[in-house]
Amino acid sequence: MADLSSVYCGLTLANPLVASASPLTAELASAKQLQAAGAGALVLPSLFEESVRHDATLLNRYADKIKSYKDALDIPVIASLNGITEGGWLDHARSLEQAGCDAIELNIYYIAANAHESSDQIERRYIDLVYKLRAQIRVPIAVKLTHQFSSVAHLVKRLEDTGANGVVLFNRFYLPDIDVESMSVTPSLQLSHSSETLLRIRWIGLLRDQVRLSLAATGGMHNLDDLLKTLLVGADAVQLCSVLFEQGIDEMARLRDQLEDWLDRKGYDGVDAIKGLMSYGKAKDPSAFERANYLQVLEQNS
Repeated sequence: MADLSSVYCGLTLANPLVASASPLTAELASAKQLQAAGAGALVLPSLFEESVRHDATLLNRYADKIKSYKDALDIPVIASLNGITEGGWLDHARSLEQAGCDAIELNIYYIAANAHESSDQIERRYIDLVYKLRAQIRVPIAVKLTHQFSSVAHLVKRLEDTGANGVVLFNRFYLPDIDVESMSVTPSLQLSHSSETLLRIRWIGLLRDQVRLSLAATGGMHNLDDLLKTLLVGADAVQLCSVLFEQGIDEMARLRDQLEDWLDRKGYDGVDAIKGLMSYGKAKDPSAFERANYLQVLEQNS
């Protein structure tokens, strides 16, 4: 029987399937169901600094939730934090660590819309935050990134050098829509699709041989093929969300069992045996991750 365990941000997970932040991880009852279905870890919904400013009791309630989850669950519990000020990030991160979370995922929801702010200034914001947090807390830190950076690889390497234990690729920002009748901007929430995995696969494959920190994929993971491809390019964890809403929590168990069956059928000892086999540095044709793939697609469809 294949060994499904995987190390993510220094945490040994029973398998690489992680329940990402969502309403399913917001309640202990469904968190227990996720554990029973085989989740290797779970990420709590984000604690938002704006919400704490509006209701100071939210921080204590979030800390109490961490404690209750740690008492009731055997899998790692990862807190998620979204701040807007330096003091908010630092103070709240310390509170979450003291509550007993196993790691903190930084959900940095920032839209680079200011024409007077350079890409270097934006990246520096991320680096400074990790630097200051690393000096204050000891639990592992994972940074959830968007793909909209001029040099994703350079930023990830800088985050690693600053003390980040992992990165989560990529954040799915909610996109605004327009109601043409009321002439108003409305929020739009769309579940992910398997086609979104390709962006994650490409960047994890490109990064795997350049950095040592943990790499997690989020966004678009819906079936065994998505999971296998992501592991083959070097992911240490795969976060699931939309598929659990569409198929139910038991889909976590089905994917775990399918992964185990595939590894056994192919003769691999475990997840570590396939992790990174098709990364940029190990692929038979590494140029497929870059421009050559673009040219090939154009030629095939011309």
